[in-house]
Amino acid sequence: MIRGALVSVLTLVFTILAIAGAYSDHVRYSLKPEQIADGVYVFWGQQEPLTWENGGNIANTGFIVGNNSVLVLDTGPTQLYAEEMIAAIRTVTNLPIRHAIVTHHHPDHAFGIQSFKKNNTNVYMHPDSRSLLAKEGPILLGFLETLIGTNWITGTKIDRPTQLIRTERSIDVGGRIIKILPFANGHTPGDLVVYDQETRTLFAGDLVFHGRAATVPHANISIWLDHLDVLIELGWDTLVPGHGPIVTDQIPFEELRSYLYFLEQTATESVARGDTLGETLQTEIPAPFNQLATVKAEFQRSITSLFRKLEAEDFEASLPVY
Repeated sequence: MIRGALVSVLTLVFTILAIAGAYSDHVRYSLKPEQIADGVYVFWGQQEPLTWENGGNIANTGFIVGNNSVLVLDTGPTQLYAEEMIAAIRTVTNLPIRHAIVTHHHPDHAFGIQSFKKNNTNVYMHPDSRSLLAKEGPILLGFLETLIGTNWITGTKIDRPTQLIRTERSIDVGGRIIKILPFANGHTPGDLVVYDQETRTLFAGDLVFHGRAATVPHANISIWLDHLDVLIELGWDTLVPGHGPIVTDQIPFEELRSYLYFLEQTATESVARGDTLGETLQTEIPAPFNQLATVKAEFQRSITSLFRKLEAEDFEASLPVY
């Protein structure tokens, strides 16, 4: 027993040293898992925009430990993040990390895939999210490098999942059944959420933002609102949002719903009035939305995206039919 424990400790030390040697300027995420339920752990992301200081560590990730394996929730924004995540999981358990669920294709959730594949982990995504990752991933990686700096993304490459999930699936991690539920065309064309039946814990990905302004570059807000109704009815006790603190009641759902309505209404009414995008971006953000983390930057980005979509739809509808 002592010899086995010593080997495990030495293995962890060498792993951390190897990670440290691969990156310059002492960039570290210093990930520490927090246990929120029996066998359920979260790495909490910061309620900030992407910066050189946080290295893209803005989304919640986590893992669930069964009797014979581990399932991971999202792979993080960089190769370094994913490798630190794996090392941090090893401080909790030496069970194999057999499954990693990538909730959607956005960089803060999906750019650590390669590290888990090297660890012989099956990586799952929604097929529509996989397609967007392949199409947009290289461009998004370039944006990420600009925002957080080269040191953080050293070695990071866009990789593909090993399996696709379009319909509900159950995964047994050893005496523990975890459900994977797909949601299409809401926050993105393909989102996955993860439900641990044993502890009634739901990892909702970016279908739920709590205390932070939601992002909508790939969203259909009307369908997203319908998805929120479905999520509420899933019978969870604890919900981990893609961004923000833990959720234990429906209040964050109503806050998110109200903010999404506000975004859609603002863009729709501006286009109907014939306002320019510049005029629309001058809209004053009312309370309580003005208290959301990152709201100024995300409001600008969201309104720009929604405005252009609505303008394009309005233009197409006005074309004569021959």
